[in-house]
Amino acid sequence: MENKATIINTRKLFIFNLHHFIKYVFGGQVLPMIAIFSATYVFLPFSILAFGFIYIIVMMMVYKLAFDVLADTASGHMSPMVRENYLVTNAVAIKVAVIAVLIEVVLIGLKSKGYSANIQFYFLALSAFITPAIYMSLALSNSLKVAFNPIKLFFMIKTMNISYFLFVAFWLATIMLHERIINPFLFHHLPVFINGMVSAFIEFALLILNFHIMGYILFQNRNALDLKSIGIDALEDDNIAINVIKTNPIHENIKSLLADDDAERALAVIIELQKEGDNSLALKELAKKAMDMKLYSPSNLEVAEKIHRRLRDGLDSKALNLVISHLDAGKDYVETSPEDVKSLVEYAIVANKPKYIPTLIKDFHNKYPYHADIVPNYFLLAKTLYNDKATREKSIELLNLILEKYPQDARIHEVKSWYRGVKLMAAKKSF
Repeated sequence: MENKATIINTRKLFIFNLHHFIKYVFGGQVLPMIAIFSATYVFLPFSILAFGFIYIIVMMMVYKLAFDVLADTASGHMSPMVRENYLVTNAVAIKVAVIAVLIEVVLIGLKSKGYSANIQFYFLALSAFITPAIYMSLALSNSLKVAFNPIKLFFMIKTMNISYFLFVAFWLATIMLHERIINPFLFHHLPVFINGMVSAFIEFALLILNFHIMGYILFQNRNALDLKSIGIDALEDDNIAINVIKTNPIHENIKSLLADDDAERALAVIIELQKEGDNSLALKELAKKAMDMKLYSPSNLEVAEKIHRRLRDGLDSKALNLVISHLDAGKDYVETSPEDVKSLVEYAIVANKPKYIPTLIKDFHNKYPYHADIVPNYFLLAKTLYNDKATREKSIELLNLILEKYPQDARIHEVKSWYRGVKLMAAKKSF
């Protein structure tokens, strides 16, 4: 893996660092993501409906990436390895759609009220002018209310001054370039479907380029806009290092396997690479890490804490896989938090791994006699047992025990309702 760094002077107007921004789009993590998104057009020959559905999902992912780029750059991270930002949620694309719909509704309202074409043009011009500021504000606040606040928008535009005016001109120029020049050329000279794919690739690349520049302008004005108050570390140095890291995709896969505690598979891949002649220092380091992981036997507490962290981070699949490998090795699992049990059980049902559920729930009521998850957990166990004919009687016994011991529980009505359904089905079968 080769790491090359260049320095960008962020005191300059963005137009003088444009070559850095273009390199950003076509380097590191950004380029392959844009390429994957633009490949959506391969679905067009099969079904227009399916293509439309997939394209909507892709556009949501593109805008999520664009806002991550914006927020990431605003924090001073100029290298093309995008980090998901806590400021930007997955709902940001929906909020972008809301902004577009609001503009369209106002425009339709102006037309229906009989306002002149000049008034409509002025409104469109104003919308185009303030939209970048709205996007910047949305990226920093994740709030449409804040993003549409006229006082905040005015202050932001005034603070950015000439940079903002230049950017709006550049942003509109890229849109016009794509729609008026690039698209007609592509759709005239390239085959069907290929033209759409190339057009989408250029559209997404220009979108990321513009959002990267918006983040750069925010970073330039980080002190005046007080970005530190929303959790963005204030960097004092205006000279930012851009690290362009050339990654080996197989090495990255090995890292992912190690992150999942799968040392066996990681070592298998490493051995294959070594047979093929990869004697790089990076692979040797990965081999050492994989061997250390294989030889190291973490304590039950360490495993439980790692599982808890994965559940906390929403990595339910990885958490359950770690539990399964731990239990299959003949070791005991004792959860760090009682809430971990319910999360693991629910995902075990989704992943069709019912055999681990009794072990996970075992003695929960004794360990946590007053916990709110007692009835929900044992109810999940009862339903799991009922799905297997061999353990159906145990399920009925467990249901009766729940009803007998926890008649006042807030969830007991669900148990009663489900149990009535079970008895009704049993009565029908007996006839």
